[in-house]
Amino acid sequence: MNSTIKGIGFCLLLALTASGQQNFFNVPSSDITPHNNVFFQQQLNFISNGIQSGTTFCYGIGHNSEIGFNVLGINYDYQQKFIANHAEQPYNPFFTFNAQKSFQLHEDFKIGLGAQAGFTQVGQGGTYLYGNGVYVNEHTHTKWVSGLYYTSDNYFGPESRNFMEEGALKSLGIQLGVEQNIWSERLLFQADFISGKHSLGEMVIGGAYYVSNHWVLSAGIQIPTFHSQSQPAYVYELTFVP
Repeated sequence: MNSTIKGIGFCLLLALTASGQQNFFNVPSSDITPHNNVFFQQQLNFISNGIQSGTTFCYGIGHNSEIGFNVLGINYDYQQKFIANHAEQPYNPFFTFNAQKSFQLHEDFKIGLGAQAGFTQVGQGGTYLYGNGVYVNEHTHTKWVSGLYYTSDNYFGPESRNFMEEGALKSLGIQLGVEQNIWSERLLFQADFISGKHSLGEMVIGGAYYVSNHWVLSAGIQIPTFHSQSQPAYVYELTFVP
């Protein structure tokens, strides 16, 4: 147990010396905000009875690193208006710091390490740690991301992150993402997947369109997977990229 806690703490420390978290939809793409630049993303998930909001801000600090903050799990119910959950895992909303760093191992391949850690309004803590391998094929304009993640129950919920219901590996899951240029580096196909039976066990399939060099509109369909606690949704994002 102590070695597991030390290992998680080491990953968090390593990530917190590092860089920012740009997403396909839910899975970090491991793109890093350039030095002294800012990244912003606003995501809205339209579910059957309301809207879920998530906001991300990142600042590039150089050396392939970024830091920032998130405001996640702002839920608006069509009947009850804005609601918060501090009674049952996963709690919301969460206010977190984020950090990420990438290591370029080859011109086509890099590793990204990242973290989100923070608290709810009443002090309930939550953590999300991950490591991604990123492969970019410049010839086909294709990007593939695959990695492992760890989250606390407060953040994602108590359900398994994979197919194991018990044991130390219950808290580890996989995350995948793909991006394919369709037209003139302005219209992109995107999809991502997070394993698990928790509230973010889902796949999102959609795309992104560069309205300008810095502003991107994205839209996708969210599909719950493997009996997860996720909900079907239409996902929309407005992103500013430096």
